[in-house]
Amino acid sequence: MKIFNFIKKIFKKSEKIEETKEKITFYEIKDFIEKKIKETNTKEEEAISLIKDKITSFTGELREKIKIVNEVDIESKEKNDKVKSIVYEGRKKYVEFLERFIYALENAEGKDEKNKTNLGKIIEDINSAFTRFNENSGKSYERATILIGKEMGNTRESLKNLSKELITIFSENKNIILISKRLFLMDAKMNEIKDIKENLLKIDEEIASINDKIIKKKKENEKISEEIKSIKESAEYIKNVEKEKSIILEEKEIEEEMLNLKQLIDFKALSNFFHIFEDKMAIVKLYRDDFLKEFRKSGDGPLLNLLNESKLNTAKISEAIKQIQKRAQEIEKTKSTVKKDETKILIFNMEKINEEINNMEKEEKWKEKKNEEQKINQDRILKLIEDELNLMDIELEKN
Repeated sequence: MKIFNFIKKIFKKSEKIEETKEKITFYEIKDFIEKKIKETNTKEEEAISLIKDKITSFTGELREKIKIVNEVDIESKEKNDKVKSIVYEGRKKYVEFLERFIYALENAEGKDEKNKTNLGKIIEDINSAFTRFNENSGKSYERATILIGKEMGNTRESLKNLSKELITIFSENKNIILISKRLFLMDAKMNEIKDIKENLLKIDEEIASINDKIIKKKKENEKISEEIKSIKESAEYIKNVEKEKSIILEEKEIEEEMLNLKQLIDFKALSNFFHIFEDKMAIVKLYRDDFLKEFRKSGDGPLLNLLNESKLNTAKISEAIKQIQKRAQEIEKTKSTVKKDETKILIFNMEKINEEINNMEKEEKWKEKKNEEQKINQDRILKLIEDELNLMDIELEKN
């Protein structure tokens, strides 16, 4: 049946459809599509109505012919029982397939999944019905025609006539199907563009919001920076810094005095004196190996005890220790007058704000990239719509 090949041709890439040449702007596309969809819907409904009328007429005629086929007296035929049994079975199966075919045709709907008029959908349903019938009924038909040739032939003739009439209707309405598919594609793409534009507006608002936050944070940092500058220029801060410098200098001088003290101590004699006393020998080694570290950690107490016990303490050593103690006390006194550096917490806050600014700038760049991707996608979809319009001899005017 030729209907199968025709269906394939309908859904191939279309040729250019001859329409009245006209120009429209982007903002007119939606109205143009809606107007054309209404027009094609009317034409599709008319074609679907005609198809259903043909099917109603055909199924009534076919049921009469099925009745005739069923009334044929196979037993009266001059054939053996085996042949008659084959014919009986063939007729039964063929009639079943015909009834399924009739049911499929009568229930073919010209509605798509959104319940919209769709000529292409009813054509697909009819094509599926013909395909299934053709694939399933061939063997049954051949068996039944052994003894019921004329009557079975009449049913096939009806099928051929229906096929020809439907092909004529499909052919006459081919352009309607193609235009409808094109319109619904463009309508879907216009909705995508609408969504993209809404996304772009949202992203622009988000970028503007981030930018405002960045500006506020930078102003906040400028204010902190001015506060730091004001503090550093104050007499109190300068005096405080001088004290800290003085403390550092004095601590270095004490270190020199400690090293000089080490030179006054005879660690070899100390080791010889305490070598049999493991615990005291351990203390000697600590002072001997890293004098500054141990002196800062333990002070002069353990060292003086060892020197006094071993009789190795001298007036010079005692005087040096007293001088170190005196200077250490003076440094501690000076340290107690040093005030906390107010700029440190301010600098910490600035660093924290800078980190926030850096994160916001990264987010801003990511959104700008997303914005560009959306615009590229929008241009691609618009080009697709423009191409579809060109195939309908509609020129899209550039803004």
